[in-house]
Amino acid sequence: MKRLIIPALAALAAACAGQQGWKIEGTVDGGEGRKMAIEAFNAGRWYTIDSVEINRGGTFAYQAAAPAATAEVMRLNLDGRHIYFPVDSLDCLTVATDTAGFGSSYTLAGTPAADKIVAIDRLIAESIAANGTAGALTDSILKTRLSEIAINDSTCIAAYYIINKNIAGKPLYDLSQRLDLGVVGAVAQRFADNRPDDPRTQWLANIYLTGRRLNNPDATPGVSIEAQESGLIDIVRYDNRGTSRSLAETASKGGVTVLSFTTYDADASPAYNVLLADLHRRYAPNGLEIYQIAFDADEVEWKRKADNLPWITVWNSPLDGADVLMQYNVGAFPVTYVIGRDGIIAERITDPAKLEAAVARAM
Repeated sequence: MKRLIIPALAALAAACAGQQGWKIEGTVDGGEGRKMAIEAFNAGRWYTIDSVEINRGGTFAYQAAAPAATAEVMRLNLDGRHIYFPVDSLDCLTVATDTAGFGSSYTLAGTPAADKIVAIDRLIAESIAANGTAGALTDSILKTRLSEIAINDSTCIAAYYIINKNIAGKPLYDLSQRLDLGVVGAVAQRFADNRPDDPRTQWLANIYLTGRRLNNPDATPGVSIEAQESGLIDIVRYDNRGTSRSLAETASKGGVTVLSFTTYDADASPAYNVLLADLHRRYAPNGLEIYQIAFDADEVEWKRKADNLPWITVWNSPLDGADVLMQYNVGAFPVTYVIGRDGIIAERITDPAKLEAAVARAM
């Protein structure tokens, strides 16, 4: 298969300058004269929005009439085989493939989101190759890796793509399975926190609530997708000194506890930790404890950044998985819980600016 040489970023930006909407172009070797459908996804179904003809030499180019209002995943459809690609605003993407390998052997480039979609599809393809389609649907290692991508996806769109992925016509994330449902709930929570006006937000919430009723027929309709603000699920991880730390034990000492979910790699992490440092300085004499669980990929770098922090900081390694994120419905970082002196969760905080007032109320 011929490979399209991906242009330098400056050249790519120049090629996209002045366009009216997002654009996808590239080559499909051997496809001269054939048409591909451009399809979009909405509420569980794919539908055709337009088509594009493959020109002489296998080249094609499609430009939307207007920018994408929200980030979304679309696909090229050639005779029932698909190449998925994300678009947002005025994105310009390039594809290279051929008719024999369409949907399975291709390059896609142009944005970080496109790189992420390619990485997701490659993980799934590797699992299918190793385990077959039925085995991929129950591949716990695959699910762990995809769940980590979904939980840490700052754009939300890769997470949305993951939980709507099908293998051989069957959903990769099964709403009747508790862990799968937990990931769907975390993505739904992320959309609720970060994209309240996105048309997919309510649909995701409805899907999650439907799954909860499948798992628990007696569940009350309309229940919030946020974690229950009463029970405390224990977390036990090792801190940066190698000591095992229990959240339940920390919260049982009679003081107010701040439970912090974060990643030190995030751009907002330094400002967030400055805020926590101020709270610790002001309220630690009155019994405030901070239990911070970090989801950084690199343990050495996490330890370096955690070394000078005056509170409990523990690391959730990739091997630990995303269970605690599902249990606490963490859809984005940072998320903070305030646990009262009675050991019961009092408030869930997604806006760090509101944390001080919540702590003051609990004290």
